[in-house]
Amino acid sequence: MKIRIIYYLEEAFSSFRHNWVMSFAAILVVLISVLLVGSFIMMGHVVEQIASDIEEKVEIDVYLKDKAPKEDLYSLERKVKAIKDVDSVEFISKKEALEIFKKRNKNNKDLISNIPGNPLPASYRIFLKDPQKIENVATKIKEFSENETTVEEIKYGREFVRKIFAVTRWIRIIMFVLIIFLIFASLALISNTIRLAIYARRKEIAIMRLVGASNWFIRWPYLLEGTLQGLTGAALAIGILASVKYVLQGKLEDQLSWLMTALKVSPIFYQNLMLMLMGAGIVIGAAGSLIALRRYLKT
Repeated sequence: MKIRIIYYLEEAFSSFRHNWVMSFAAILVVLISVLLVGSFIMMGHVVEQIASDIEEKVEIDVYLKDKAPKEDLYSLERKVKAIKDVDSVEFISKKEALEIFKKRNKNNKDLISNIPGNPLPASYRIFLKDPQKIENVATKIKEFSENETTVEEIKYGREFVRKIFAVTRWIRIIMFVLIIFLIFASLALISNTIRLAIYARRKEIAIMRLVGASNWFIRWPYLLEGTLQGLTGAALAIGILASVKYVLQGKLEDQLSWLMTALKVSPIFYQNLMLMLMGAGIVIGAAGSLIALRRYLKT
């Protein structure tokens, strides 16, 4: 058994070296395919992080009347917190609202200096467990605040929120479809490339069958060769992806800090992606060899 394994490995490496043109073509196809799939998965991850960050910033602001009794405010707060989709409620006093306004407009000194007293109302800022439920929560707050003497206005930018959710939903769908398409296109391309390589050696396979070699005796060297090609192509693709990511983070750190934040969100995700791409390259190379050999090993 040990001698056979050594023989298979020697044959695989020998074929890899002697048929270097076809090996190079197979490696190049694996490299490009894994590079494209990996790039789209990484871009999809970044888009998902950006979309999630935008969605998490969606909130409801309930502006309060200046002379609302404290008891009524506490009652309103309890009712809002009782809504199942509400995650937390933050009270912002008139003083805090003015400080926030001044901070946001610190470069506009004329505007700040001309503010008469404090015209800003106190408010409740409401954060949600699921941002997609914002309209349901806003409707419930409106329903039980109609008879309240505390609420001046409820704002959550309905049209803006709808557009944000629509855009993020379509981005996710498009990225998913593109990734699936690339995976299938890559499999077809790799299988055809390996089939061409095996076609060039069809006489060699026919001779081995004539002298009584079993199908698996013939398959193993090609299987290992395909695995080696897939491993090499995937390793090169991973190296390119890692290098591009490193360069982008270094070059665009200051200019696009928001994008860099998304790129740095989950290092575990990138580690798992690299392992997945490596495994995919090996499986694709091996599977491509087996599929391509079927035609020449039919009994």
